Amino acid sequence: MAKKPRADDARVRSESRRSERLLEPTLQNVDALDVEAVVVGLCRDVRPLAGVLGMIDWRLCGRVSRLVAAGAITGVDGERVLMPTHGRIPAPRLFFYGWGDADAVEARRAVHVAAMAEMVARAGVHRVAFAFPEPAGELVLDTADVERCFGARLVAFFGADPLGAEALAAETTARDPRGASPRGSSDELVD
Repeated sequence: MAKKPRADDARVRSESRRSERLLEPTLQNVDALDVEAVVVGLCRDVRPLAGVLGMIDWRLCGRVSRLVAAGAITGVDGERVLMPTHGRIPAPRLFFYGWGDADAVEARRAVHVAAMAEMVARAGVHRVAFAFPEPAGELVLDTADVERCFGARLVAFFGADPLGAEALAAETTARDPRGASPRGSSDELVD
Protein backbone atom coordinates (compact mmCIF):
# COMPACT_ATOMS: atom_id res chain seq x y z
CA MET A 1 0.00 0.00 0.00
CA ALA A 2 1.39 3.40 -1.03
CA LYS A 3 1.96 5.99 1.63
CA LYS A 4 -0.33 9.03 1.32
CA PRO A 5 1.49 12.36 1.00
CA ARG A 6 1.01 14.50 4.08
CA ALA A 7 1.27 18.23 4.61
CA ASP A 8 4.26 17.61 6.91
CA ASP A 9 6.06 15.79 4.06
CA ALA A 10 5.52 18.77 1.74
CA ARG A 11 6.82 21.14 4.43
CA VAL A 12 9.96 19.05 4.91
CA ARG A 13 10.60 18.92 1.14
CA SER A 14 10.09 22.69 0.93
CA GLU A 15 12.49 23.32 3.83
CA SER A 16 15.02 20.95 2.23
CA ARG A 17 14.88 22.86 -1.09
CA ARG A 18 15.18 26.15 0.83
CA SER A 19 18.25 24.98 2.73
CA GLU A 20 19.91 23.90 -0.53
CA ARG A 21 19.46 27.40 -1.95
CA LEU A 22 20.17 29.43 1.19
CA LEU A 23 23.70 30.78 1.00
CA GLU A 24 25.85 32.52 3.59
CA PRO A 25 27.00 35.93 2.34
CA THR A 26 30.63 34.95 1.74
CA LEU A 27 33.09 35.69 -1.05
CA GLN A 28 33.27 31.96 -1.78
CA ASN A 29 29.50 31.81 -2.38
CA VAL A 30 29.50 34.98 -4.47
CA ASP A 31 32.32 33.53 -6.60
CA ALA A 32 30.45 30.23 -7.07
CA LEU A 33 27.18 31.77 -8.31
CA ASP A 34 25.78 30.29 -11.51
CA VAL A 35 23.15 32.94 -12.24
CA GLU A 36 22.44 35.65 -14.79
CA ALA A 37 21.91 38.30 -12.14
CA VAL A 38 21.91 39.07 -8.44
CA VAL A 39 18.98 41.15 -7.19
CA VAL A 40 19.66 42.95 -3.92
CA GLY A 41 17.44 44.98 -1.66
CA LEU A 42 19.01 48.15 -0.30
CA CYS A 43 17.83 50.34 2.57
CA ARG A 44 18.28 54.10 2.40
CA ASP A 45 19.69 54.41 5.90
CA VAL A 46 22.00 51.39 6.28
CA ARG A 47 25.69 52.07 5.81
CA PRO A 48 28.31 50.66 5.50
CA LEU A 49 27.16 48.08 2.96
CA ALA A 50 26.85 44.70 4.66
CA GLY A 51 25.91 41.11 3.93
CA VAL A 52 26.19 39.86 0.38
CA LEU A 53 26.16 43.41 -0.96
CA GLY A 54 29.29 44.12 1.07
CA MET A 55 30.92 41.01 -0.44
CA ILE A 56 29.87 42.00 -3.98
CA ASP A 57 31.12 45.54 -3.39
CA TRP A 58 34.47 44.07 -2.34
CA ARG A 59 34.66 42.08 -5.60
CA LEU A 60 33.70 45.21 -7.55
CA CYS A 61 36.56 47.12 -5.90
CA GLY A 62 34.23 49.43 -3.97
CA ARG A 63 32.27 50.57 -7.04
CA VAL A 64 28.91 50.20 -5.27
CA SER A 65 30.18 52.20 -2.27
CA ARG A 66 31.37 54.97 -4.58
CA LEU A 67 27.99 55.10 -6.35
CA VAL A 68 26.22 55.24 -2.97
CA ALA A 69 28.56 58.00 -1.75
CA ALA A 70 27.95 59.96 -4.96
CA GLY A 71 24.18 59.61 -4.56
CA ALA A 72 23.75 57.59 -7.77
CA ILE A 73 22.33 54.71 -5.69
CA THR A 74 20.32 55.75 -2.65
CA GLY A 75 18.08 52.88 -1.53
CA VAL A 76 14.97 55.11 -1.44
CA ASP A 77 11.69 53.23 -1.58
CA GLY A 78 11.10 51.87 -5.09
CA GLU A 79 14.46 52.85 -6.59
CA ARG A 80 15.58 50.49 -9.38
CA VAL A 81 19.17 50.32 -10.58
CA LEU A 82 20.83 47.92 -13.02
CA MET A 83 24.61 47.70 -13.00
CA PRO A 84 27.01 45.50 -14.99
CA THR A 85 29.60 43.59 -12.99
CA HIS A 86 32.26 43.58 -15.75
CA GLY A 87 33.20 39.97 -14.97
CA ARG A 88 34.30 40.67 -11.40
CA ILE A 89 31.67 38.20 -10.17
CA PRO A 90 30.15 35.35 -12.21
CA ALA A 91 26.74 37.07 -12.48
CA PRO A 92 26.99 39.63 -15.31
CA ARG A 93 24.25 41.90 -13.92
CA LEU A 94 23.44 43.36 -10.53
CA PHE A 95 19.98 44.74 -9.80
CA PHE A 96 19.31 47.01 -6.82
CA TYR A 97 15.87 47.71 -5.44
CA GLY A 98 15.32 50.40 -2.82
CA TRP A 99 13.40 49.37 0.30
CA GLY A 100 13.42 52.80 1.98
CA ASP A 101 14.12 53.07 5.70
CA ALA A 102 15.34 49.95 7.50
CA ASP A 103 12.78 50.25 10.30
CA ALA A 104 9.92 49.88 7.77
CA VAL A 105 11.10 46.91 5.68
CA GLU A 106 8.69 44.38 7.18
CA ALA A 107 5.64 46.55 6.51
CA ARG A 108 6.14 46.62 2.73
CA ARG A 109 7.97 43.33 2.32
CA ALA A 110 5.43 41.67 -0.02
CA VAL A 111 5.28 44.73 -2.27
CA HIS A 112 9.06 44.96 -2.51
CA VAL A 113 9.62 41.26 -3.18
CA ALA A 114 6.98 41.29 -5.93
CA ALA A 115 8.50 44.43 -7.49
CA MET A 116 11.98 42.88 -7.44
CA ALA A 117 10.65 39.74 -9.16
CA GLU A 118 8.85 41.84 -11.79
CA MET A 119 12.01 43.88 -12.39
CA VAL A 120 14.14 40.84 -13.25
CA ALA A 121 11.33 39.19 -15.25
CA ARG A 122 10.95 42.32 -17.41
CA ALA A 123 14.71 42.25 -17.99
CA GLY A 124 14.44 38.67 -19.27
CA VAL A 125 16.52 37.15 -16.48
CA HIS A 126 15.93 33.40 -16.02
CA ARG A 127 18.41 32.52 -13.22
CA VAL A 128 18.71 34.85 -10.25
CA ALA A 129 20.15 35.01 -6.75
CA PHE A 130 18.16 37.11 -4.28
CA ALA A 131 19.19 39.06 -1.20
CA PHE A 132 17.04 40.93 1.30
CA PRO A 133 18.36 44.33 2.39
CA GLU A 134 20.60 44.39 5.43
CA PRO A 135 20.07 44.13 8.26
CA ALA A 136 17.78 41.34 7.08
CA GLY A 137 17.17 39.97 10.57
CA GLU A 138 13.93 38.00 10.63
CA LEU A 139 13.17 38.65 6.94
CA VAL A 140 15.13 35.53 5.97
CA LEU A 141 13.18 33.26 8.31
CA ASP A 142 10.26 33.08 5.89
CA THR A 143 11.12 33.03 2.21
CA ALA A 144 7.86 31.62 0.86
CA ASP A 145 6.96 34.95 -0.77
CA VAL A 146 10.36 35.12 -2.47
CA GLU A 147 10.01 31.57 -3.79
CA ARG A 148 6.44 32.24 -4.94
CA CYS A 149 7.23 35.54 -6.71
CA PHE A 150 10.48 34.44 -8.37
CA GLY A 151 9.37 30.86 -9.06
CA ALA A 152 11.75 28.87 -11.25
CA ARG A 153 13.99 31.94 -11.71
CA LEU A 154 15.21 31.68 -8.12
CA VAL A 155 18.46 29.72 -7.95
CA ALA A 156 19.73 30.95 -4.60
CA PHE A 157 19.06 33.47 -1.89
CA PHE A 158 21.45 34.90 0.63
CA GLY A 159 20.81 34.73 4.36
CA ALA A 160 21.49 37.45 6.89
CA ASP A 161 24.91 38.93 7.40
CA PRO A 162 26.60 36.82 10.11
CA LEU A 163 27.99 39.96 11.77
CA GLY A 164 24.99 42.18 11.10
CA ALA A 165 25.16 45.85 10.26
CA GLU A 166 24.67 46.88 13.90
CA ALA A 167 27.64 44.81 15.08
CA LEU A 168 29.79 46.21 12.27
CA ALA A 169 28.79 49.78 13.15
CA ALA A 170 29.61 49.14 16.84
CA GLU A 171 32.97 47.65 15.85
CA THR A 172 33.71 50.66 13.64
CA THR A 173 32.92 53.15 16.39
CA ALA A 174 35.00 51.18 18.89
CA ARG A 175 38.04 51.26 16.60
CA ASP A 176 37.66 54.89 15.55
CA PRO A 177 35.32 57.19 17.50
CA ARG A 178 35.05 59.49 14.46
CA GLY A 179 33.17 56.66 12.71
CA ALA A 180 35.76 55.91 10.03
CA SER A 181 35.38 52.41 8.71
CA PRO A 182 38.16 49.94 9.47
CA ARG A 183 37.78 48.82 5.85
CA GLY A 184 38.41 52.35 4.60
CA SER A 185 35.77 54.84 3.66
CA SER A 186 34.17 54.87 0.24
CA ASP A 187 35.63 58.31 -0.57
CA GLU A 188 39.11 56.82 -0.25
CA LEU A 189 38.45 54.38 -3.08
CA VAL A 190 39.51 55.25 -6.62
CA ASP A 191 38.60 53.80 -10.00
